[in-house]
Amino acid sequence: MGVEKTILYLIGSILVAYGAVLVILTIIFKIQKQDIKSMWIRYLAWFLMIPPVLIPLLYSRIIFQMVMLVLSLLCFREYSRVVGLWKDKYYMAVCYVSVLFCYIPVFLVRFGFFQVIPVYLVILVLLVPLIRGEYEHMIQKSCLAMLGIVYFGWFFAHVGFLRNTPYGIAYVFFLFVLVEINDASAYIFGRLFGRHKLAPKISPKKTAEGFIGGLVVVIALSFVFRVLTPGFSVYHRILLAFVIAVGATCGDLIMSFIKRDLQLKDFGKVLPGHGGLLDRLDSIIFVAPLFFHLVNLFYPLV
Repeated sequence: MGVEKTILYLIGSILVAYGAVLVILTIIFKIQKQDIKSMWIRYLAWFLMIPPVLIPLLYSRIIFQMVMLVLSLLCFREYSRVVGLWKDKYYMAVCYVSVLFCYIPVFLVRFGFFQVIPVYLVILVLLVPLIRGEYEHMIQKSCLAMLGIVYFGWFFAHVGFLRNTPYGIAYVFFLFVLVEINDASAYIFGRLFGRHKLAPKISPKKTAEGFIGGLVVVIALSFVFRVLTPGFSVYHRILLAFVIAVGATCGDLIMSFIKRDLQLKDFGKVLPGHGGLLDRLDSIIFVAPLFFHLVNLFYPLV
């Protein structure tokens, strides 16, 4: 069975298995007189979100990387609107061009160039006040711009570059599925067994029990997916799963403290049950460079 058919089989199996789990949970929570409508909305939303990413991943490197570029731009747009950077049209133009710049070496498959891009982006942003001859509020705007460009541009571009590697399709699928399953499992285990808050001031609903449950599920799935990643040793498989679970949780909490500071519930209302794109992609964005460079350390990609 080719990698494309294997992935389609796995994604179908995951959706069926998760649907079955939700049916069981519906019965359990109905007995306890609790509502899990939000879980069903999140689950059904995946049928809308998966095809635009999965189909290009399997069948076209360039189209998949273009999808990642569009997502980077949209994520930066959401970020810029909540932090107020969008009001400065000059800075916004520089930032959009910078995010595009992050993907040039991705399309051209130039790894060395890709790695040094943050240096040039920081320099470009710091030159903006000089070119404009202004200084008021420039520290704040420059820092917000640099954070947004590097985080939503360069960090996320690692997913696109991963598609360039010999086993890129399998690695991207491995990364995406484990991150999303971690989020879903942590949510379910938190609802079932959550007692101890993980970060009460930042995200009151996250629990230590949910984190542990997600970690266990992700480690188990890393072995289920060995058909796609046969080269990973047992040690590396466990380590990568651990980094994905911890990194996904940290990525979610990072966006949570930004929302808390800005007194927001969600970054937007793009996805039913998920909020904005950043509410859904925050974990992937944070984990992508960690996963990429760990895999490259163990099994050189480029």
